[in-house]
Amino acid sequence: MKKLLFVLIVLSTTFSFAQEITGKTRTGDKYSVAVSKTIKEYLKNQFVTFENSHADDANFNLNGKMFEKNEVKDGWSMHHQIYSDIKVPMMFVETTFYDENNNNQVWSHLWGRWEGTSKRTGKVWKNPFNASFKWVDGKIVQAVWVYDPTSEMEEMAALQ
Repeated sequence: MKKLLFVLIVLSTTFSFAQEITGKTRTGDKYSVAVSKTIKEYLKNQFVTFENSHADDANFNLNGKMFEKNEVKDGWSMHHQIYSDIKVPMMFVETTFYDENNNNQVWSHLWGRWEGTSKRTGKVWKNPFNASFKWVDGKIVQAVWVYDPTSEMEEMAALQ
C-alpha cells in the first residue's frame, strides 16, 4: 500500500510540474501570409516569395526524403509541364509563436488539397497535403511536407 501511495504521489507531482506547449497562434501574421503567397505563386509557376522566404540552405523534407531548395523549386516548376489546371481549392495556414518553454520557436503549419489534371492521360488528381515551416530570423530554415506522392510517381514514370 505504501508503494502504491508513493507511486501515485510521484506521478501526480511529475504531471503537475510538466510544462505544457504554450504559445500564440495567428493566421494573418507575416509568416502565414508568406506561406499562403508562396502557394498562390506556385499555381502561376512563380517563385518570388519562395526564393525570398526560404533560406538558401533550408532543409526540405518531403515524405521523409531530403532535398535542397533548388531541387524543390525545379520539381514544383516541373508540375506545370506534367499537369494542367493546377489548383489548391482548400488551404489553411496558421503560425504558432511558441514561448520560452519551447525555445521561442516560430512554426507555420499548412493544410490543403492540391489538384491537377495529367496532360498525358487527362486524369484529375486530388491530393491532401500538410506542411510545417520553421522560421529563424525571418527565413524558413526547415520545411516538412507530407502528401501522397502517387500522382508524381506515376506521371514521372511515364516520362521515362
